[in-house]
Amino acid sequence: MLHPFIISSATFLLFLQNAKIPVTRSTIILAISLIATVVFPMLHVISMKKRGDTISLDIPEREKRIYPFLLSILIYVIALGILWLIRSPKPILILMWAYAFNTAVATIVTRYWKVSIHGMALGGPVAALGIVVSTGFYWLTPSALLILFSRVKLKAHTPAQVITGFILGFLLTYLHFKLLVLL
Repeated sequence: MLHPFIISSATFLLFLQNAKIPVTRSTIILAISLIATVVFPMLHVISMKKRGDTISLDIPEREKRIYPFLLSILIYVIALGILWLIRSPKPILILMWAYAFNTAVATIVTRYWKVSIHGMALGGPVAALGIVVSTGFYWLTPSALLILFSRVKLKAHTPAQVITGFILGFLLTYLHFKLLVLL
């Protein structure tokens, strides 16, 4: 339920419901957003697993995460350009920018340390939903602890890696929305 792909999908959907735009336009924007943040990354990771480039869909090998991150950044930037060209609502643009920027930060950190992408992918949407839809979404933070705990329990990350990931995702996304909404 709290997988990054599900959270991403739900966040874009809630933003579009909040934007109150025609269903056809909303569907196009949602499709572009989900293709960029869910479909392409998922297909790439599945192909890595099938080729034997990683032992798991979570890509536990820190050094093997760099290329998928770089590819994701490229896809997010392309999607951002398309969303901008079709005049998507500003929160959608800011969120797609946050995905690109936050993934760039994760890429840099990953060169030295294995930060939790699950943590970042939960922290970012919680911040975005809290700003755009309702501050009530900040109450999701305790539920995020469940997925973060599961990442530690599965020995995918240390507590520091998941906590850092969540805080980084939350703070960076919060700053994107606070700064970019003024432009």
